[in-house]
Formats: sequence, C-alpha cells, structure tokens
Amino acid sequence: PWNFKTPHTDLMACEKIFEDLKKRNLTKIAMISGTDAFGKSMHDQCKTVTTKYGIDVLHEETYGPRDSDMTPQLTNIKGKAGVQAVVNPGFGQGPAIVTRNYRQLGITVPLYESHGVGSKQYIDLAGAAAEGVRLPAAALLVAEKLPDNDPQKKVVVDYKKTYEAKTGQPVSTFGGHMYDGLMILVDAMKRAGSADKAKVRDEIEKTRGFMGTGGIVNMSPTDHLGLDLSAFRMLEIKNGDWTLVQ
Repeated sequence: PWNFKTPHTDLMACEKIFEDLKKRNLTKIAMISGTDAFGKSMHDQCKTVTTKYGIDVLHEETYGPRDSDMTPQLTNIKGKAGVQAVVNPGFGQGPAIVTRNYRQLGITVPLYESHGVGSKQYIDLAGAAAEGVRLPAAALLVAEKLPDNDPQKKVVVDYKKTYEAKTGQPVSTFGGHMYDGLMILVDAMKRAGSADKAKVRDEIEKTRGFMGTGGIVNMSPTDHLGLDLSAFRMLEIKNGDWTLVQ
C-alpha cells in the first residue's frame, strides 16, 4: 500500500514487443535472456503472454552478467530453423555484447532489446551493430521527433532540454522516471496541504491525468503505476540514434 512505481513493467515491455512482432507477421522467435534479476523477470513475464499474442518461442538461451562473449548462444539460435526474430530481455552491458555478436555472426532476422537499454550508452557500446534494433521505451528518447499534436511532447522536450543543458549528457529514460516520481509526490503534497505520510499516500492514489516523461499517469487504490501500454513507444535505432516506429 505504500509503494508506487513510475517505470513501465517488464510485462508491458513484452506486450509492446509482441504487438510489433504481430504487425510484422513475425510469430516464431528465439529468446536470449540475462540471468540477472531483470533479465529473468522479463523472460518469465514474456512467457506468460506468448499465447495471448500467438507467439511461438522456438529456442531459448541465457547469458550471465559478467559474460563477455555470447557467440556460442547466438550460434545455437542462428542454427535453429524457422526463427523469424530474436528477443533479448537484458540490462546493462550484456545487451550491447549480444548486439555486436549478433551482427558478427551475420544473423539477419530482426533483433528486439528491452526497455532496460533505454540510454544512449547502449548505442555507444553496440556501435554500428545497433542499426535496425527495436525496443519499447518512453517517449522521452524521441522527444523532438514526436508529432506536434502529441500531448506528451511539451513535457518531454522541456525535460530533455533542461537535463541535457544541466548535465551535458544525453537524456535517458531512467532519470525521467525519477523526475516523474518527484513531481507526482510534490503534486500530492500540494493537494494534501500537508506532508503527513498517510494523507500524501492517499493523494498519490488520486493522481489522474498526470503528464510525465513516462506517459500519462492515472493512479488508483488498486493501480500504483497508472500507465497503460500506450505509454510505451516502439523505437528503432537508425544512423546511431533513436527513431519512432510509426
């Protein structure tokens, strides 16, 4: 009852990826997942909705957080007949290594990464191998590229400009999640007219229509995230930068 969350869930990431796969008529996949808590969690969440989206997982591989070469696992995937796309639930440097090894092996089917690589650092680490990779992420990564009529555009553009001017670093979704949490808290304290924790908690639950960097937030007593699948955008890396998949 006292925990609230601003980042999108692993399950939402799986569903956004599977939605995009379905649009591209790609239903037979392989998965290569990190064995860390993030990778395992997202892998397990993805497996719960494969039937819902008509996705058939033909092959699975894993890698550890300290692994520096995923060529053997990817070679197994490359040799699996019928695989139309590969999904990599992973976080940290692992996905960048997967991406580089993927291209080195000449695997040509589409590669999907997780929202756990929603930072320009991933593109820098993966280099040219990241070209064409898709992933679900917050609108913040493509702030200026959003249509002018997108209701989220002003919030994400303003945050991006302020963050990058202050830090000299490219914006990432992770700082945006923290910013959303702070703003939701401040708004709730204002409405409560108090810093009393119970009153503030109750007001956070009443948050409606909050326009954050992660999406439009509508909390409730039974929903302490307040985001739906529309809060995720499907991105594709082109020419070393994020682009919005239309």
